[in-house]
Amino acid sequence: MRWQIPIVGVFLLAFTYLGCSNTPVEPTQESAAMEAGDLPGNPLFGSQAVVHFVSVGGADLCEATGRPTGCDANFSLVALQRADGSVTGQWQDTFDGGGLGIHVAIDCLRVVGNGAVISGVITHGVSEVTGGDVSGQQALTAVVDNGTSANDPPDQIGYSIFGPWNPGLCNRHDLGEFLLEDLTHGQVIVR
Repeated sequence: MRWQIPIVGVFLLAFTYLGCSNTPVEPTQESAAMEAGDLPGNPLFGSQAVVHFVSVGGADLCEATGRPTGCDANFSLVALQRADGSVTGQWQDTFDGGGLGIHVAIDCLRVVGNGAVISGVITHGVSEVTGGDVSGQQALTAVVDNGTSANDPPDQIGYSIFGPWNPGLCNRHDLGEFLLEDLTHGQVIVR
């Protein structure tokens, strides 16, 4: 049996939850920079200004490989590069919705035009191929922001590639080295 809540009930539940919270929500430095708008050259952090921002959210590459939408659960990524060269961020790639996938602490970002090459260390993950633990390995991917208009070509993402490589991997690769697939349900932002 399915429960059905009228739409008014949903709004009342949301209002009650949000309205009753007396805990102030403080913006993170990253969200404050994004809300400030002008990421390149944003004076919010002084010498720690955000010079590049990359964000990806979508249902992964299912349709590009002939499978139904959402078959691969999700692909999400946020990376920030500051003026001092430091890079922070997180990346999650869930494989086939069965609990397999990787979570990556991003430590390298290379922006090239409207695309970016990203790498980092897998904090926890299980290989889709072997089923083995891949925690501690390096991961690498690439993304391309092709615009936001319906008339623009779709944004693109690369496959998550991982193995026991050296850190700083993204600086040794160009976008042309990646097999990029159209992201039909999702958005890539490269700034």
